[in-house]
Amino acid sequence: MQEETQKELEGNLQVGGKPPLWTINYILICMSSLTMFLALYSLIPTLPVYIDRFGGTTSAVGLALAALTVGSVISRPVAGWALDKYGRRIIFLGGLIFFLLPTVIYIWMVPVITLIVLRFFQGLGWGVGNTGSNTAASDIVPRERLGEGMGFFSVTLSISMAAAPALGLWLIAHYSFKTLFITCSLLTLASIVLAALVKYPQIKKQSTVPKLVFMEKSALRPAMVMLCVTIGYSSFLSFLSLHAMEQGLASAGLFFTSFAVTTLVSRPLSGIIVDRFGTKGYDLGILIGIFAAIAAVPVLAQTTSLLHLVAGGVLYGIGFGFIQPMMLTLAISSVSPEKKGAANATFWTGFDIGVAMGSITWGMVAAAMGYRFMFYLTIIPLVIALVVYFSRSHAKSPAVEQL
Repeated sequence: MQEETQKELEGNLQVGGKPPLWTINYILICMSSLTMFLALYSLIPTLPVYIDRFGGTTSAVGLALAALTVGSVISRPVAGWALDKYGRRIIFLGGLIFFLLPTVIYIWMVPVITLIVLRFFQGLGWGVGNTGSNTAASDIVPRERLGEGMGFFSVTLSISMAAAPALGLWLIAHYSFKTLFITCSLLTLASIVLAALVKYPQIKKQSTVPKLVFMEKSALRPAMVMLCVTIGYSSFLSFLSLHAMEQGLASAGLFFTSFAVTTLVSRPLSGIIVDRFGTKGYDLGILIGIFAAIAAVPVLAQTTSLLHLVAGGVLYGIGFGFIQPMMLTLAISSVSPEKKGAANATFWTGFDIGVAMGSITWGMVAAAMGYRFMFYLTIIPLVIALVVYFSRSHAKSPAVEQL
């Protein structure tokens, strides 16, 4: 039933002997993901400025990002279970609507404490919406082109990282925070409309009711790798803008832009490598990714010019662009279709826990020792990620063996 529905959705066409990738449904889910990420990443670098401007402390800056990720960590396991039990559409759309509501409330310029509380509730919606988006995309992408399809799908994250931080910082510099919050609300609304237009493939239901599991075992190792990577990356998300201003630079927008533009190339390339070389492709990609990210750290820690921000963004973009889509593909290729919701939830839970842990920890480190020393310490979780990845052999799933 699943294969027949998928063929019907794709028009039963073949391109170069492979099932088509760029179907209407695939384009719609990519556009929905793009607008969702644009809203999210417009807020991430600007809310620290909001908090700083309205009397918040350095620790409060970290709490704003941590509150979002803690909320998403709580909701993702339930989201994965609900996606597998009740289907993709209703759960995905419900998460997006829940993500929208706090953004609308921000328009009234709430106090810092209230904003942090609302970020937690927004995180609940983000956990459901983001898990639903990735699960729906992995359903729509043909199995034979999973690496390539998820690599291009991840480009929506790259585009948003390129455009959204610069857009958000530009809006608050030339207009106001209220204008920023209205823009993010409209972007989220667009994501909801696009997601509603998707024709979701029918997934064969399990003979037994899926259990609520907090971690899908098959996806645990790639999730742990991402946890370590995002622990390090969260320091730049939360504090690079403030570090750049401390060094006399207008903003860190060029870092986010160069980071994202670089991942536009590295994300699809990583998927093609996985589809072509399988296990060896994963190994090569993780080596390239980790060492590129490590090389970026001293460049960003010693930032004194816009050139440093660009160079650091390029290096970290190569690293993140290889690691994240490869680990996501490894996570979802290790399970059967009816468990993709749980696998996606596990992967993104690891992602979010890393961001939450990093945001809280680096905030305290920065307050005690300064931004520069804090950035150097982010090399440690990157090394741990490399150890975790090579600590055991690849899971022998049918999907991995086919790659």
